[in-house]
Amino acid sequence: MTHLRTLFWVAVAAAAIVAGWVLLAPQSIPNDWRFTAGDPVLVGDSDDPFVYAGGDSIRSVGGSGTLRISANRLGEIRLSIESPEPAPPLTLRGDAITGRSWSLISEIRVPTDVWIGVPVHGDAPAGDPRLPETTAQIAGEGRFELIVDGNRRLTDLPGIWSIANALRQDDGSIRQQGLVFSPLLRDKTGFSDPNRLELTILLYEDGPDSEVLVHLVFRDVPLEEAPAEL
Repeated sequence: MTHLRTLFWVAVAAAAIVAGWVLLAPQSIPNDWRFTAGDPVLVGDSDDPFVYAGGDSIRSVGGSGTLRISANRLGEIRLSIESPEPAPPLTLRGDAITGRSWSLISEIRVPTDVWIGVPVHGDAPAGDPRLPETTAQIAGEGRFELIVDGNRRLTDLPGIWSIANALRQDDGSIRQQGLVFSPLLRDKTGFSDPNRLELTILLYEDGPDSEVLVHLVFRDVPLEEAPAEL
């Protein structure tokens, strides 16, 4: 009986020690920005890559994506979209590049290429002046790889990305109180919705302000994780 009591108290002591270790151990603290992206639309074409008025040139496609950026502003973006038959295929540079699925990958290796909590587009220093100004939770610039139907087709494409207050209405237009946005407007603010986020990807032929090759918007972008401290 004495032996059993001894074993009992040894077990209690061991459990107390383990519980103390658990309480004293460093708690897991989120250290990344992590978003998932869904509900993508492909915006416009080479003739009109912005389609401010919305309409049929805003094309819903299948797809999803992830964005993960560490607190020290390094990470990656991985996106995929698809257009299964009988829908038209995805095309780029006219019909020079055609396929049913695209994957876009960007490795973020330069911390200064990531911007946090800044205005983008419009007259802001960052982004594309051909879009209205909005506020980004996180945004940046980088180089993208385009994989079409499993085959690498383009590499080192310059691009701008932003997870920001949404610009697009349900019909795909960019407007406020009936006024459709134009880059010629003197005031390029007031077109964003602070209650929704969008992930916008712009890929260029030669860099910002040049010809837009791909304009992709993910309209469902939940925040899964954010650093406790930046």
